[in-house]
Amino acid sequence: MKKIAILYTMFITITLSCSEKELGNEAILNCKSVPCTYELRWIAVKLVDQSENPVALDRMKVTRVADGKDLTKTYHSDEWNTFTRLGSYPVTGDNDHGDIPKFKHTKLRFQGYIGNREVVKGDYVVTFDCCHIALVSGERELVVSR
Repeated sequence: MKKIAILYTMFITITLSCSEKELGNEAILNCKSVPCTYELRWIAVKLVDQSENPVALDRMKVTRVADGKDLTKTYHSDEWNTFTRLGSYPVTGDNDHGDIPKFKHTKLRFQGYIGNREVVKGDYVVTFDCCHIALVSGERELVVSR
C-alpha cells in the first residue's frame, strides 16, 4: 500500500511539472522540470513472411510524410546484419527529436526493399512527450509477400 502511495505521488508530481502556455492556438509544454530517464527508446517494425520467418531486406527507407523528408539512417554492417537476422527494423527513435516535434502527431512511412522492388510499406504516427518517442498508430509487425 505504501508503494502505491509513493507511485501515485510521483505520478502526480510529474504530471503537474508540465506547465502549459498558450501561444496563439498552439499549446507549448514546458518540459524543463520533468525528470527524464537516460534510456533510448526506439519504434521498430518486425517483418515476417507468411510462414512467420524473419524477412531480410536489402535496404529500407523512412520518410516524414508531410514534406517527404528522408529520415533514413545509415547503419554499420553489424547493425544491419542484426536487423536482417531478426527481421526487425528501426522506424524512429529518441535520436530523431530534431525531426519530430514534441506533442504533435507526425506521420512516417517505412518502406522495405529486396533488390529494387518494394516488398513492404507501413505508415506510422509518432509523437514525442517531454522525454521519449511514442507510437500513436501503426502496425509493429508486417507480413511481407515476396
